[in-house]
Parts: sequence; structure tokens; C-alpha cells
Amino acid sequence: MIKEKTFLVADTETTGLGNKAFVFDFAYKIVTRRRDILERSFLVRETITNPKIMLRAYFDSHWRAMFGAKLFHHYIPALHDNEIELYTWREIVETLRDDMQTHDVSVFSAYNLRFDMGALAKTARKFSTEDKILTYRPDLLCLWQFACDTLFQSRLYHDTAHAMGWVSDANNIRTNAEKAFAYLTGDFDFVESHTALEDTEIETEILRRLLARKKKIPYNVLDHMPWQKAQLFKGE
Repeated sequence: MIKEKTFLVADTETTGLGNKAFVFDFAYKIVTRRRDILERSFLVRETITNPKIMLRAYFDSHWRAMFGAKLFHHYIPALHDNEIELYTWREIVETLRDDMQTHDVSVFSAYNLRFDMGALAKTARKFSTEDKILTYRPDLLCLWQFACDTLFQSRLYHDTAHAMGWVSDANNIRTNAEKAFAYLTGDFDFVESHTALEDTEIETEILRRLLARKKKIPYNVLDHMPWQKAQLFKGE
């Protein structure tokens, strides 16, 4: 009997992009194709309680609208009501490592995996003496890459994207997780919450639906701009 693969689906929310991308909200689910095993969610104490980092993110003109809304309308009230908790970076990394080993995780995935891995490494360098958070190397699976290789190249997706207005000002079809989930589930009005735990929920659904399409799985492929492949349709 072939052992079922175990996937970890991760998501990060950060204080910015590039050299400003410190993780303040981190969540993951450990799942198989058919069942959920566990889920965890952490607010990073060292980031949340660092006024220099948080205020810089809040006053960044490109980041303020989304970040500020989440900070004041979700995270602060949830902390006040004890609905979410702060964890030290060390506690988060130790829990992640233990969960992956306990459940024999063979695939580490996220929707924009290159970004999430970079943000986790940057946060680790900031708050610890190392930038590696894993004790072994699982296969890597970028769900954005997976969707751009399969889902987004279909004529039907292109037709739907144009009909729904899922097109950028540069006339590129949108390929984010929100649109992938909306298309795959038929919930065309879906709006992504952009909190780490809720985003892992939709990314898990995207993973399972992409796996069900029985296409080649792009393990360990991390293109810089996978969306470019999705601009020309082929196949179905």
C-alpha cells in the first residue's frame, strides 16, 4: 500500500515587502488529499511588540490601506478578547519542527511559496541566530506555480476572467489565490480575508482541487513570475 503524502500548507502575513517583510501572523495546516490533521496559528511576539517595525509598516503609503485595516479591525480586537495569542519566534519554530516530524510532512507548500519562505527566513535572521527554520528538506510546492501551470492556462479560465473583470490594467489575467479559489469553487464574489489562518483554509482547498485535476505536480519549482505562463491559454 502506497503511503499517502502529507502536506503542510502555510501562509504568512507580513509588515511589508522585500527588506520590510517581517512575519507578524503565521499559520499552517497539515493535511492529506482527503483529511485535515491539524492547524495552528501564531502571532509573532517579537514583530507585534516592536513599534519601529509595526509603525513603519502602518505609515508605508503602499501598505497602509490593507495593513492598517487588519491591524485595527482584526488583530488588536482579537488580542484584546483573547481570541488569538502571541508566541515567541522560538516557540513558533519549535512547534513547527515538532509537528512536521510527528506527522511526517513530505511537502511544504504555500500559494506564493517563494515570498513566504523569504519572509520566514528574514524573520528568523532578525529574531534568532539562524535563517533556517526546518530541520530537514521536504519537497516544496508553490500553489501559485501549480495553478499557473494548469488551471490558469485554460481557455475557460481566460473566458471567465475577462467576463468577471479579473484582469489588470495591463490586460493580464489575475492569478492570485482569491481568484483561484473563486473559480475552483464557483463562488465568484469571494473576497480573501488576508489573515494567515483563514488564507490557509482557502489554500488547502486550492491544493486539493488542483491535485484532483491529475496534472503534473511542479515539486521544487519556484519561478520568480509564474503568472507570465498563465497569460496564454492552452488546453481545455
